[in-house]
Amino acid sequence: MLKVEEINVSYGPVQVLERVGFSVGEGECVALLGSNGAGKTTALKAISGLLQVGSGSISFLNNSINHLKPGERVRAGLIQVPEGGSVFPYMTVWENLLMGASGQKEAWKIRNRSADRVTRMFPILKDRKNSQARLLSGGERQMLVLARGLMALPKLLMVDEPSLGLAPKILLEIFNALRILRKEGVTILLAEQNVQLALQLADRGYVLENGKVVMENSSRELLESDHIRKAYLGL
Repeated sequence: MLKVEEINVSYGPVQVLERVGFSVGEGECVALLGSNGAGKTTALKAISGLLQVGSGSISFLNNSINHLKPGERVRAGLIQVPEGGSVFPYMTVWENLLMGASGQKEAWKIRNRSADRVTRMFPILKDRKNSQARLLSGGERQMLVLARGLMALPKLLMVDEPSLGLAPKILLEIFNALRILRKEGVTILLAEQNVQLALQLADRGYVLENGKVVMENSSRELLESDHIRKAYLGL
């Protein structure tokens, strides 16, 4: 479904990604792993079109998307859930959800059905639907950005650092929701520094270090790797 081949991305003179490549098959959950600053968010932004790729190629559904603008990639079904609970703060929860559906005709047609689905997944959003998003807790905002992404009917859902700054109880709710989506067949690319949680969810994983892919394998093999155990799990 998604194929990233040897992309190079820079912030001005600083090269952040160097010849990075990975793939995601339809129905898979693939983890993009690494510590803070490894390049995970940069990779997702490059796929979304928010950052320009210096060289290399990105294909989605067997078509090159290097030339597509971010809005065109959204309409193609590439949806990114940003890190840090980035909401429209002065819009209500309900208005934030509708923003998720506004980029695609099909998503807009079934917006009420989609909203019912995502608020069943996160009941607190239904209770707070008339509240401004800025009044939500950090965990509630993370639920909202995930729900907003689902409103767009993603063909590939890219979730960036969902564990960032969350209390353990909220963290479990977020990952339980991702498990439900997996069972429903949603294709997921998960960028996450909590390696254990990510690999418990994902089929496969790629490890980014200093902007390069240094490992790739099944989740089971990565969890058993000495490098992963020492560098990321403290074992």
